[in-house]
Amino acid sequence: MSLWMAAMWGMVGSAVAEALNLYGMMRPTTESEGRWQWPWRDRRDRPIVVFAVLLRAVAGTGLAAAAGAGGLAETAFASFTFGVAAPLVIAKMFDQIRTVEPPADPPAGGPGGEHDDGA
Repeated sequence: MSLWMAAMWGMVGSAVAEALNLYGMMRPTTESEGRWQWPWRDRRDRPIVVFAVLLRAVAGTGLAAAAGAGGLAETAFASFTFGVAAPLVIAKMFDQIRTVEPPADPPAGGPGGEHDDGA
């Protein structure tokens, strides 16, 4: 199989993995009152979610192309499988990273929460 065919099957596999991942994140929640919603909470988050999806899809395409060029993926199914696996592995790796919640706003008037009016 040619390098381009392996890359194309890897792209198809990555697209399938990302579609399933997005479907899983778009399920109705109690917060949305049972309505389906996009995986971002705020419109400002949309570009980073789309960017992450594209990066994982490119990684799957690249892995399938490399496997095809190296002789590991000699069939369309093998390239497709490499394309599916890469985004899923990357997503699981990033799930292990803990995020830090932003600090709460300090109370008005300083650390004690009381205003010091000099008296």
